[in-house]
Amino acid sequence: MPSLLDSWHERAIHPGRFTRVLDAVTAIAPPRAERLLDVGTGDGSLAVEIGKRVGAKDVQGVDVLIRPRTVIPVHHFDGLTLPRPDASADLVTIIDVLHHAADPRRLLAEALRVAGSSGAVVVKEHYAFGAWSRGVLWAMDVVGNAAAGVAVTAGYFSPKQWKELVRAAGGRIEEIEWPLEIHGAPWRWIAKSEYQFACRLVRA
Repeated sequence: MPSLLDSWHERAIHPGRFTRVLDAVTAIAPPRAERLLDVGTGDGSLAVEIGKRVGAKDVQGVDVLIRPRTVIPVHHFDGLTLPRPDASADLVTIIDVLHHAADPRRLLAEALRVAGSSGAVVVKEHYAFGAWSRGVLWAMDVVGNAAAGVAVTAGYFSPKQWKELVRAAGGRIEEIEWPLEIHGAPWRWIAKSEYQFACRLVRA
């Protein structure tokens, strides 16, 4: 079953989603960022394209699950503490990862620490507005993560919860794009653009 889900996702969802996420993230990222760290990077293919657009000379990733093949250096981490010094990246990206985290506040605080006072953190995440939206997001998550074996914990945020999380992590929202069109028709009629957002954070 996971292989069938992954095959369908690769054909029907992934190509358009990849491009739209790339556009959304780079639209609000700093125009120049030589050192890029991607948290929960998977195989690193999205990080590579983000790096090209922001002029990154050093593109690295961290993940709790290291894929058999990666296109960038990927370092293992425990999902909580980033194995990087303070202010060691100009841009930290966290794309559809925080809702999987055991402690999203701590992980976001770690990203802000690694970005430092002169860097930025760009997050792509989901908003949930009740049981129906949570169910839709959960179903899309299951399909999108079937092949990698990533546990789907469905820790989605309401807009209020997201603002509180950023504040608790020691960050400040500098720019936000919402609603965000990530899926093409007919999928966006179910996984609505109101369920998607991207934002740039800096240290408060």
